[in-house]
Order: sequence, then structure tokens, then C-alpha cells
Amino acid sequence: MFPSDFNHPGSIDQGELITSKDKAIEIYKHGFNCAQSIFTAYRQEEELSKEAALRLATIFGAGVACTGTGLCGAVTGALMAISMRHGRDTVEDVDAKTITYKLGKKFMADFKEKVGSCICEEIIGINIGTPEKLQEARDLKLFETTCFDAVKTAADILDRLL
Repeated sequence: MFPSDFNHPGSIDQGELITSKDKAIEIYKHGFNCAQSIFTAYRQEEELSKEAALRLATIFGAGVACTGTGLCGAVTGALMAISMRHGRDTVEDVDAKTITYKLGKKFMADFKEKVGSCICEEIIGINIGTPEKLQEARDLKLFETTCFDAVKTAADILDRLL
């Protein structure tokens, strides 16, 4: 399903190192949704398995639960990755919460500046919440073009922020 070195940076082609962005693109190309692709590639591997990350992020794809009306899955996946890296795990760690919110706001502002919105429907131009509209988006190849670009943009921003 994945390249053998999916979980570990290492040689993929003549000694090149695979980056988190490369991982996100590869995961997306293998048929996982935008949220799964970003979160799984940018998670803290030592704390969460690839399989658990894929399961956890599934619901956030295609505008949250394939409604098309919520946050773009690439945005949601990125916010989960930011939170995994910087989020607080004790009530007393207010600084972690502050940093996480700051990075999340920065991510969303940068994504919106580059893509035009953080909302799935506004990005792809179709509300994919019905089977007919979902098929229309597939026919127009929006997942291969517009959504693929959103995944790449989210990865570029995360590379700068994390």
C-alpha cells in the first residue's frame, strides 16, 4: 500500500530523503483523504502509529465527514498535527495552549491567503455533501487538482511552522 520507507525518512530514489511533504503527497496519491494525508505525514511518529493516525483523521476529510461544508481536510489535518506537536496535556500548561492556538491561527491565515478559504466548499466550488455533487467533483477531477494543491499548500505551510 505504501512505499517501504513510508514511516521512516530514508532513501527513496538515489539517496534522496523523503520529507513530510513527500509523505503527505504519497499518502494522498494512494487514495487517502486530505486530512489523513497531512495528519499522518506530520504526526509525531514515536507517539502515534501510521494506522492510528489514518483512522483518527478519516472523519475530517472532504469538509468533515464528506459534508463539504466544514473546514478543508488539509486544514483539519494540519491543525491536528500542530496540536499533536505543541498542544497541552496538563491543565497547568497554559503556555502550550497559547502556542498551539497561535500556530493554528497562523496556519489558517496563511492557508486562506494562499488558497482563498479554509472551507472545503469555497475551495472546490461545489458542496460535495450529496452523492450527485460528490460525483460531479470526481468527474471534474477536483480531488486530483484542487484538493491535491490544498494538500501541497498545507504541507508547505507546516514545513515553515513546525
